[in-house]
Amino acid sequence: MKIRWLIALAALLGASCRTKQNSALVVTKVVLGEISGTSCKYDPGADEFDFANIDPAANSGGTMGVVLQNNLSDPTALNSLYRTNSATFHPHQVVADYEVIGGTTLTNQIIPVSGTQITSGGGTGPVLVPFFSPAATATLTGTIRVTFQVEGKLDDGSVMKSSQHEYIFVTCSTAGCNSTCL
Repeated sequence: MKIRWLIALAALLGASCRTKQNSALVVTKVVLGEISGTSCKYDPGADEFDFANIDPAANSGGTMGVVLQNNLSDPTALNSLYRTNSATFHPHQVVADYEVIGGTTLTNQIIPVSGTQITSGGGTGPVLVPFFSPAATATLTGTIRVTFQVEGKLDDGSVMKSSQHEYIFVTCSTAGCNSTCL
């Protein structure tokens, strides 16, 4: 009987370690894009933009730059055989929960993302997230709190999650209330 419990416990622990949420992958801020010629640039050194105004029904997705910092150590010195850095982070999706203040909630919305790879040892970079790309978000109105985390892979194939971050959007329906880069 004791062996069965140990097997069940080992299986449970093994399943819980598949995707790691690591405090070394930190969402530091959310930045708004700036027009540069005909495209938007997302500067990881810019100040965080608070309370972005957005019209989810008429917008192209509400793209914001989520600045991610990779504090994982470079394992090159530990791996004398291959001498490779396997701690570079490649973002591939955001998992977001939407809460209309005083209203409805949408949970576990999967959003495909675009962004540069983020090198280990304190490297930072913007991950472009279209927060209002999931179809279910097009009808949200009011003040919306989005709690999210970035998921991706390291070069060694490990699946990782960033720290969670919250951001507030305020919906508007008047012409010109959105930023050009949203």
